[in-house]
Amino acid sequence: MSKVARTFDHKLSTTFLISVVYPLGPAAIILMPMLVGGVIDDFGFSEQQAGYIAAAEGMGLVVASLIAALWIRKISWTTMLLVGFLTTALLNVVSANLYEFQPLLIARFLAGMTGGTIFAVTVAALGDNKQPDQAFGIAQVVQGAMMFLAFASAPYIMANWTVSGLYYMLAAASVLMLLSLWRYPSAGAQREEGNTGGDDGNSNTALIWIGLVASFLFFANIFGFWTYIERMGQASGLAPETIGWALGLSQFAAIMGAGVAAFAGDRYGRTLPLLVSLVGLMATLWLLRGQFSSLNFYLGAGLFQGMFVLANSYQLGVIAKMDVKGHFLVLVTGFQGLGAAIGPGVAASLIDNGNYGQLNQMAALSCVVSILMFLFIIYRTRQLRL
Repeated sequence: MSKVARTFDHKLSTTFLISVVYPLGPAAIILMPMLVGGVIDDFGFSEQQAGYIAAAEGMGLVVASLIAALWIRKISWTTMLLVGFLTTALLNVVSANLYEFQPLLIARFLAGMTGGTIFAVTVAALGDNKQPDQAFGIAQVVQGAMMFLAFASAPYIMANWTVSGLYYMLAAASVLMLLSLWRYPSAGAQREEGNTGGDDGNSNTALIWIGLVASFLFFANIFGFWTYIERMGQASGLAPETIGWALGLSQFAAIMGAGVAAFAGDRYGRTLPLLVSLVGLMATLWLLRGQFSSLNFYLGAGLFQGMFVLANSYQLGVIAKMDVKGHFLVLVTGFQGLGAAIGPGVAASLIDNGNYGQLNQMAALSCVVSILMFLFIIYRTRQLRL
């Protein structure tokens, strides 16, 4: 690794490098359907205990993101990534060898913190790009490709090494990411010291906080539902291989959704993509209700991932454009992580003897409310000419 500090730039090569690191932070949370199924089937935990483990990981990401707001513009990014990569690898190796609920709960909380540190650095770097919608779109294209490989290999890994094999896979990915430090920028782009000025600045800050709350609701919906999508497929009698391939192929839909954001940027505005996402997510919750076929599962999982990453790219773009000083954007990962933490816990309480109907209803309500909040922000920012 070069000891010369690399300055931030907006080159495509730099954006791509950041995008390669981006998936590592939330990788375990995205893989949570397989991990939840694994700790239930292999370790003998209940659905509620598995939900609490998922919630603990998300809560660790929240804590790390809130702390990151204090250091993200002060401490070298490459130093924090080095610490994050090594500790994430270690905690995943430890997790692979824990078979009791409480020790694994603690280990996954700490893994959430180290992953959250990595995630905060990558989100800040992407948000500093001159075209944040496009940058986040590229990052989620890369994330979709990498998570497809993870989901596609998960059934084979679990069949041969149980759920512990997935934790070893995450550890290996963390070690490989050390190679990125040679070219990763050590700090972000130069930011304006002031805000937008006057009343507009105050309104801007208020709108950012609305966006943070909306991000929390959106991720509570997404991860509350996504955490148990594997269990829903199993309850409908689908084969494990079918479930694994459907979740893996859903990452291609994620790539398509992210690709739309990367290609379109803000040329079509942000209202239309968010409305399309809302319709698509509602369609998913309709397809995956009660008993459903394997075709519905493939379609539903793919549509869900595609619409999720499309919406997330534009939601992050909305906040990045308002965040003049660059301090608030890293808080987005905290609020998203809080949603990812609370969502599975709430979802677990709504499951009634294998009936997931109330979970679908909760997901639909929080999805509608969160996207409407972002549409309000877009309307107000037009009035403020931001």
